[in-house]
Amino acid sequence: MRKLSLTAQIFLGMLLGLAAGFIFGKPIGQLKFLGDIFLRLIQMAVVPLVFTAVTVGIGRMDLRRLGRLGGKVIAFYLCTTVIAITVGLVAANISQPGLGIKAPTELKPAGEIPKVSLTDVFVTMIPKNPIESGAKMDMLQIVVFAIFFGVGLSLLGKRGEIVLDVCESINNATIKIVQTAMYYAPIGVFALMAWVTGTMGPSILIPLVKYLVTVILAVLVQTAVVVSLTVWIFARVNPIQFYRRAAAPMLVAFTTCSSGVSLPVAMEAAESKLGVSKQISGFALPLGAVMNQDGMCIYQAVAAILIAQFFGIHFGIADQIRLLLLILLIGLGSTAVPSGGLVTLAVVLAGMGWPVEGIALIAGVDRIADMFRTALNVLDDLSGAVAVAAWENQLDRDIFYGRKQPPAAVAGPGVPA
Repeated sequence: MRKLSLTAQIFLGMLLGLAAGFIFGKPIGQLKFLGDIFLRLIQMAVVPLVFTAVTVGIGRMDLRRLGRLGGKVIAFYLCTTVIAITVGLVAANISQPGLGIKAPTELKPAGEIPKVSLTDVFVTMIPKNPIESGAKMDMLQIVVFAIFFGVGLSLLGKRGEIVLDVCESINNATIKIVQTAMYYAPIGVFALMAWVTGTMGPSILIPLVKYLVTVILAVLVQTAVVVSLTVWIFARVNPIQFYRRAAAPMLVAFTTCSSGVSLPVAMEAAESKLGVSKQISGFALPLGAVMNQDGMCIYQAVAAILIAQFFGIHFGIADQIRLLLLILLIGLGSTAVPSGGLVTLAVVLAGMGWPVEGIALIAGVDRIADMFRTALNVLDDLSGAVAVAAWENQLDRDIFYGRKQPPAAVAGPGVPA
C-alpha cells in the first residue's frame, strides 16, 4: 500500500478532527494541547526563519550592479504584489468569510488586540530595538530590520559574505526544524480541528467554504485582469495567445503546487514559446520565484481576515494597511519556508497579534487553494518577463505568435517547440 503524502495526511487529520468534534462534542477539546504543541513548534522557528531568509535574500543581491533591468523587474513585481494583496483584502471585505459565525468565549485568545492608527503603522514598523522586536514577535519590525541589515551586508561586498554564510546556515537549520515539525502537523491539525468543531458544531463549515470560494475568485480576478492587462498594455501582445503559450508551466504549477518545480519549465516556455530573451528569462523568473508570490499574498490576506472575523477581532483601515505591508515584506522570504502556506500565514498572524490557532480552520483545505495560487504565481512571473522583455526590445514577437521556431538550443523536451 502506497504511503500517504504529508498533504494527504494533513487533509485526513482535518477530516478525522471534524468527525471527532461532531461525535464527541466539547469533551474532545481536552486534546487541544496536542495542537498547541504543533503551533509552538512552528512559532519557535518563526523569528530566526524570517530574519535570516529576508537577510540572505536581500544580501545576496549585488545592489551596485542591479542596474536598470533589475530596477524595472523589482518595481514591476512590487506593484503587482501590492495589487494582489489589495485584491485579496477587497475580496475578503466583500465576502466577509468569517462574519456571522463567532467563536465562543472559550476559543477566543486572552487579552485585547491593540488598535493602531494610520500613522502608527508607518512609525512603528521601524524598530527601536531589534532584539526586543524579536522577543515580542513583531514581524513587521523584524522584516524591516532584516531588509536594512541585508542591504548593509550587500554593500560590504566580500566582507559581508561571512555573515551571509552564517545567516544562510541558520536559515537552513531552521528550515530543517520546520520540516521536522510538519511531520507532526496531521496530529496537530486533528487536535485543533476537533477542538474547534467540538465547540462550534457543523456551523464551522460555513467559513471554510466561503474562504475557498473567496480565494479562488480573487486569484481568477488577478489572473484575468492584472495578468491580462500586463501583457496587453505593456507588451502589446494578445493575452489569449499568452495563456496558450504559457499553458505548460501553468499546468505544472497547478498540479505540483511548487513554484520551484515549475521554474525550469517556465524558463523554457518563456524562451521557446513566449519569445523572451535568455537574459531577461534568466534574471526575471528566478527573481520572481523569490519575491513575486501574488497567489500566496491573496491567500494570506483572505485567510487573515477570515481568522480575525472568526475570533471576533475588530479591525479598521489602519490594521488592513499594516496587514498589507506585513504580507508584502514577509513575501521577500516566503519561498524559503517549507509548507509555505501554513507557516507564512502563522508569521502574518503573529505579526498582527491575531490568534495563530486560526490556521487549523484552513490547514486541511490548504492544498486546494495552493493549486490556484501557485498557478497564478507562475503566470504572474511570466507576464512580468514578457513585459520587461518588451520594454528592453528583447521580445521576439514572431516566436510569441508561433510564426517561427526558437533556436534549437533553447527548445527542449519540457516544452515542445
